[in-house]
Formats: sequence, C-alpha cells, structure tokens
Amino acid sequence: MNNILRIGTLLRERYTITDLLSKNSGFGITYKVRDNNHPDQPILILKQLKKPTAPTLNIQNLPNLEQEEILNQYWQEYLRLFRIETQALAKLGEKYAQIPRIYERFEEGGEEFYVQEYIQGHSLSAEVKQGQKLSEQKTIDLLIEILEVFEYIQTNPGYSVIHRDIKPDNIIRRSEDNQLVVIDFGLAKEVTVPGIKVGSILGGTEGYIAPEITSKIVSFASDIYSIGMIGVFAITGENPSHNLTLAQTWQTKANVSSELAAVLNKMICYDYQKRFQNAKEALQALTENQQTPPPPVPPAPQIPWKLILGTISGIIIIIGVVVAVISILSKSNDQLITDGKAKSGQLTSSDQKELSSDKNYDVYTFKTDKKQYLTVQIISNDFQPQLSIFKPDDKYFNPVPNVGTKDNDFTASIMIEPGIYQFKITSSKAASGNYVIKAWVTDR
Repeated sequence: MNNILRIGTLLRERYTITDLLSKNSGFGITYKVRDNNHPDQPILILKQLKKPTAPTLNIQNLPNLEQEEILNQYWQEYLRLFRIETQALAKLGEKYAQIPRIYERFEEGGEEFYVQEYIQGHSLSAEVKQGQKLSEQKTIDLLIEILEVFEYIQTNPGYSVIHRDIKPDNIIRRSEDNQLVVIDFGLAKEVTVPGIKVGSILGGTEGYIAPEITSKIVSFASDIYSIGMIGVFAITGENPSHNLTLAQTWQTKANVSSELAAVLNKMICYDYQKRFQNAKEALQALTENQQTPPPPVPPAPQIPWKLILGTISGIIIIIGVVVAVISILSKSNDQLITDGKAKSGQLTSSDQKELSSDKNYDVYTFKTDKKQYLTVQIISNDFQPQLSIFKPDDKYFNPVPNVGTKDNDFTASIMIEPGIYQFKITSSKAASGNYVIKAWVTDR
C-alpha cells in the first residue's frame, strides 16, 4: 500500500509537493510539485508508482508468508518493466513535443517516483461532454488530431509505446499552441510470477478499455479501440463510462454518414484482429475523403477590347501588368504557412528540375525570428515524397538532402534557429502528381 504524501513534503531535497491531483489513477498517485533548484521554480508533475496489494492480485486467501513472497516478486518484476518503459517515454518526450518530457526517475523512502513536464491547458473532457454532441466534421477533425499524435508514438523507431488508458482526461489541449498532448501512459502490460499468473496493476478505464485487455492481450489495436470510443462519445454526447453497451448501440444515438460509421465501427470492433491495427491505418481511412481540394481555378481575366483596338503599346502594358500579377501570386504561394492546416500542391513536368537527377521540385520558404521546432508533413497518393532543407543566408548551415521514407506519408521535425529556410519537395523516383503539405511550429 502506498503512503500518500502531504502537501509541503520535500523530496530529493528539491521537489516540494504543492497539490495532490489524483490518488486513484491507473498509474498510482499524481502530485503537482515545485522545483526549488531551478531559478524559475517551475511547476512539474510527480508520479508515485502504485504498489500491489493482495486484493488487487486476488491472493488474499493465501497464507500470509506466501502473499508476501508473491507481492515482493511481483513488485520487482513490475519495477523492471516500469524502468524500461519510462526510459522509452523519456526518449519519446525528448523528440516529440506532444508527449510530456520526463526529467528523472528516483527512489526515496521505499517509494518509486518520476518527474515530468506539467502541461498548461485543458483536457478533452472540456470539449467532449455528456449531453453535448459534436458535429460529424468536428468529430472527424478531433479524431484526426488524436490519431496524428499516436501515429508518431506507434511508429517511432525503437521507442514505440502502447498507451493502454486513452480517454478524454488523458489528452490535454496545450494553451500555448492549441496542440494535443497525451499524458498518463499505463506502464505494465502483465506480470507473471513463477507459478501464478496475475493481471496488470494498471488497467484501462471502463467504457474505453479494449475488450481483449481483460484476456491479457495488448497491441496498438487496443489503443485504436479507445480512440474510437472517444469519437463515439463526441458524436453521441454519451460518455462510454456511463453506458457500457455504447459500443454496440451508438448508431441509434447519432446521425452520421455511412463513411464515418464504417470507420468508427472498425475502430471499436470487438475482435481486435478485425480493427485497424495502428493509428496510421485509421488515419488513412479517415482522411481519404478529407483531402484538401485543389484551389479553384481563377476566372479568366476580362479582355479589355477597347484597349485592344487601341495602340500596340497599350496591349504591351496590359500584358506586362497581368504577367507581373501572376508572378507575384505564384511567389506568395511558395511561402510555408505554419498553421497546421493542409494545403495542396503538385509536382508537374513544368516545375523546376534538378540538374543532377532530372527530378521536378517545389520550393517553400519559411522565415522565423526565434528558435523553435518546425514540423512538416507531406502526404501524396501519387509518389513517395522527399524533403531537402537549406538555409541560403547561413554559410555554416549544413544542407539536409533528400530525407524521406518508404511510404507516401512523410513527417519531419527539426529545431530551427532564426533566419530564412528553404524546403525543397521532390519525388524519390522522379515521379509527378498531387500532394498535401502541412506545417506547424512549437517552442519545444
């Protein structure tokens, strides 16, 4: 059994507890703390690992000595898993701004703790509420936002993590940039003690937990189920935790298109093998009908017949003005807009070509006055995109040439210093076609 720490308790001669946030979460006990060693004394989150008890393991009827032996073995194995997965989360948080950073893990007074970044903002519980239905488009937009975060979490090489407790309370919309941040990852799938098989200390939340988890099966598809139930909550206005049959009856409580219904039903399918197996698959299904349409072709300019009947010099002046306007418009379209919204582009045979490879390319320019993270995503159904990065006004900047992946969806995040950057988009095989580009910036 854990000891709940009092407000004002000092840990590691550094962290002062200022508030108890939760003592009943799946992870254990969560506190707000002040970092006294930092010049700004920032507020951080302290998490205290939950200890097993005989009732949670259903071994209370065994002799006391046997209970103690099982509890100790369980605790040691659980600590091993905890340390492995906190290390993975710490590395994810270093690389990705939509997961809180983990600063350190330590043991004190027989208790296990870790310290992480505090996210200022509100949880999705403030946006997805009981009795309030979201429109179909807002539901789709919200699901896309969530799935984009989990696509990174699930595909990051070497540090892929299964959350296991996704619900509105565990997704924060950060105040400073309106981005979603995922918190409170569950850390243990299952622990087996020799001779006795016991369940995980950390379960999911009723109504959101995937059915197979009760059978000790956990996969990326388990997280897809939970995200799907957030979508069901949004479109029906009914909290899955208050209606445990909602996964089967939700369509009687909402008026949605057959396309969205098909996607949601596949996300929350009882059989995990028939679900989308990861966030990328679900995101692709949702965005198939959400691609940004190409910009409308502007109407042809009215021909000034009276001027045509005039002098040749008048005609030359008019043509010069039209050409100048078109040139200005095309240049303004080459600015990289970092509002996180999809914009359409196209590689064609009429674009500029690389002399060395004969590849067509588009160039986008971005200017920043401060140090920040820039994320660029390029999606194409016609070719595998590649991205090269240049800083023409900095002779010490090393260009980053032809970064890409083996599929048609490419995302890159880089730390940029003040200055002007150019981003060149090409196809890995000199192909042409349409693409969608999104970009956004964060301070960390």
